[in-house]
Amino acid sequence: MAKFNSYLLGRVTKSVGNVTMCYMNKQNVARAKIFARKDNPSPEVLVQRAKMKALIELSRWLLPVVQKGFRGIGNGTTSNAFVSLNMGCVSVGEDYAVTVDYTRLLVATGIRNTPKVSVTYDSDTNKYFFEQESEKAEEGYAASDDLVYAVLYETEAQRSRLVALRVRGESGSTSYPLPENWSEENVKAYCFAMKKNGKVCSNSVSLTVG
Repeated sequence: MAKFNSYLLGRVTKSVGNVTMCYMNKQNVARAKIFARKDNPSPEVLVQRAKMKALIELSRWLLPVVQKGFRGIGNGTTSNAFVSLNMGCVSVGEDYAVTVDYTRLLVATGIRNTPKVSVTYDSDTNKYFFEQESEKAEEGYAASDDLVYAVLYETEAQRSRLVALRVRGESGSTSYPLPENWSEENVKAYCFAMKKNGKVCSNSVSLTVG
């Protein structure tokens, strides 16, 4: 940027070549135009972009879960933490088609102990049954009043459900109906634990539906 005075031209407001001139602060100012560079990314960059795009979209469908399961992780948003920690579970094939390994997907992360939960699906009642084992407290890593959650995600409908189970110190079964317009074949299940104050979670566990 250059400032100049011109008694012949007075106030100048036009462009000549790659220079734009304008009048500001009682002075004529000349600025060079900024030309955008053409983006010519490498295949590696395109792969990274495809992974990020898929995970950003997935974080939107899982937003209520992500906001709870990634609370307090890093300095950015919960969605950014979700994307960063799940890059390794996404693969990119021909034409940059993306495949997500849902068995490796983290829907929560933290230092709390993972809960002991299993799940079965009853096709007669169209309900999931989550069986939970009681666990002992461990200073800093588990407490009997830790909250335990299950997560159901329908990959085609792109909808999720956060299911509150029993506290860590209790054992028992919790049922949850298959949501309307969901297909049981497309449902992925997870569970994780959370400190009662909601500030610290466990890593999530991918559940095999029996």
